[in-house]
Amino acid sequence: MKISVSQYASALFDLVAGKSEKEAIAVIKSFVAVLGKNHDLNKAEAISEAFNELWNKAHGELNAKLSSARELSAAIRETVTDYLKQQTGAKKIILETEINPEIIGGFVLRYGSKVLDGSLKNSLDSLKNKISN
Repeated sequence: MKISVSQYASALFDLVAGKSEKEAIAVIKSFVAVLGKNHDLNKAEAISEAFNELWNKAHGELNAKLSSARELSAAIRETVTDYLKQQTGAKKIILETEINPEIIGGFVLRYGSKVLDGSLKNSLDSLKNKISN
């Protein structure tokens, strides 16, 4: 029976819940050994990402990535953080910012499985598609 990434992540989450750091490290070492035994080490990165999502959700945290053509002001970053708290109910937002000149203007916000594309590049691409059809 093949075990999915989400099943692995849920199992690891349950196994480390309530453990001390030392105990959690021991659990993780055993978990990696099981991955090796099951020939699933290639899933480790995806399992780690899924585990982090479970952990953050359980602790009221949300990771988000904000890409823009240039550096955004603290006020704009705070507005985005407030928006994410309101939309997701997260208590803490971990906002990673990235400068991407290909965006031209506007921004792209990624969080959870969602993408909010308010970039000028996306608008221009949409217009191009409408004109060419």
